[in-house]
Amino acid sequence: MTDSEQTNENECEKNSPGNVTQNPQNQPTHADGFTRIPPNESRRGKLQRIAQKEEEDLRKWKEENRPGPIHLPPEQLGGAVSLAEVRQRQQMEARQSKLKKKLMKEEMDRKKRQAEEEETEKMKAIQREKANKLKMRTKQEEEQRQERYQHDKQTKTEEFLQKFERSSSTVSMASSNTIPASSWGKCHEYRDSRKEEENAALLKMKEEQRRKTDILEEKQKQQEEDRKRRAEADHRRVNLAFLDRLEARSSGRMSEPMTQTPESSNVWLDDDDKPQDTALSTAPNPSQVHTDSAEEDVLVLCISVWFSVGSRCRCLQNRLAEALRWRRVLPPCLSCSMNQMNQQGDSDHKWNLMKLQNRFPYYDRDMLEDIVKECNGDYQQAYELLNV
Repeated sequence: MTDSEQTNENECEKNSPGNVTQNPQNQPTHADGFTRIPPNESRRGKLQRIAQKEEEDLRKWKEENRPGPIHLPPEQLGGAVSLAEVRQRQQMEARQSKLKKKLMKEEMDRKKRQAEEEETEKMKAIQREKANKLKMRTKQEEEQRQERYQHDKQTKTEEFLQKFERSSSTVSMASSNTIPASSWGKCHEYRDSRKEEENAALLKMKEEQRRKTDILEEKQKQQEEDRKRRAEADHRRVNLAFLDRLEARSSGRMSEPMTQTPESSNVWLDDDDKPQDTALSTAPNPSQVHTDSAEEDVLVLCISVWFSVGSRCRCLQNRLAEALRWRRVLPPCLSCSMNQMNQQGDSDHKWNLMKLQNRFPYYDRDMLEDIVKECNGDYQQAYELLNV
């Protein structure tokens, strides 16, 4: 039997009518509106004994489980780092505290954005799944509806076909009879015939218009070809006249300076038209290194024409510049003049060449060097020649 059960039995015994009569001190008393209940001495004494016993058991347990003495080897505490190093470290940490806080804030913001993006992606996935489910459900409902109304559709189709067959049979029977057609039938036949005639006339007009369009396109194409042919012939005539004048001047038949004529002012040298003179050829044979005096005179004349006419004609300027660039060995007169120029002012020549390369980066260095040499190192003249 436990202590609580014994306590309850004792209380029952004490509260029994016999005990009430034997111990009147244990009865509650009433005075001045208050009720005084005296304590149960036996229960109180029992609780005190239990409390004392538990305290004694706790004291014994503490005595038994008391930790023993701690034996540690002696060691030096602190002093591994000097005071100056500690202060320097503290100053460095204080300077880096703002950066650390900023980095921590950026990391927190990044994690927050990442969490928001994940949440957004999750919501999008949920909505996408809902949309797919709705689409599938709509598709299933449509299929069910079609299956449900398929029977009615088939019935209506059969009724229509039967009705059409009956009407066609009646029409054939009526046509087989000798009774003349009614006015309604004649009207429909007339309308059908008129419609067929109009369609045939429309097709005929379309065919005629298409044929006229083809003829006009062919005529325009022929006119364009004639115009191109005339322009090419005109270009060739002007170029031949210009080359004839160059040959005449190189051979000494034209001692007077070249006059400005309408043909000389409008010089065309297209890429398709090859020059007739050997001095203006853009790709000479490398084996032809030694040229005669006539070719040297023509080359000198080309350079003079460059300065006079080439500044107004970009095509001629490019062709002459290319001819000079591909010509590896210059005439003796030009070679001597260039050697003298290089001996007198090599530094000025290089400086002018650098300035021209800076101003005209899209030109080749060899071409710019040839132009500077032909201009005798005059930067202004070379600049005006190139800046056309």
